[in-house]
Amino acid sequence: MELGRRGRKRQLDVEDAYWRLILAGVGTVEACRQVGITRKTGYRWRAERGGVPPARLAEDARSSRYLSLLERKRIATLRERGLGVREIARRLGRAPSTVSRELKRNMRPHDYGVYDADLAHARARETGRRERTGKLLRDAALRSLVQAKLELDWSPQQISAWLKIAYPERPGWHVCHETIYQAVYYSGKVA
Repeated sequence: MELGRRGRKRQLDVEDAYWRLILAGVGTVEACRQVGITRKTGYRWRAERGGVPPARLAEDARSSRYLSLLERKRIATLRERGLGVREIARRLGRAPSTVSRELKRNMRPHDYGVYDADLAHARARETGRRERTGKLLRDAALRSLVQAKLELDWSPQQISAWLKIAYPERPGWHVCHETIYQAVYYSGKVA
């Protein structure tokens, strides 16, 4: 059975090296040459990020809470041998739910049931660094309530506590004060 192309794998280690060079003051063309990519790729990476390096942690600086590439390779090998989720988890020293969730999140229908550790690792890292839309940006009614209270000089702590008291039937509106601070910080205003 021939496997179809599953898309281009992100070269995250190469991309990290490229961004380290850019941050060190090396020009784009020279950075591309040093890491072994084309100028087109370098310019595409810069355009995708708006010229701002990604805020990814190096693999060794990541929390042990996340699966490492080595653990993903072990999952792939053990799965190839026909072992079940519980046995794979036992051998890795992880919870079975972690292994099960990893297989569900990082396998696609076009992978034909084959778990590719490198591809799964790239998918997981890409998912981890994507921008997420905040709750206040998604919910216009909540946003306008928070905005009105901010205009009355309420603190985010006061707004957070008030939302829990005023809307006990709407747990989706029970935002912590940090959510409000982040919305104000990242957008300059809540709206």
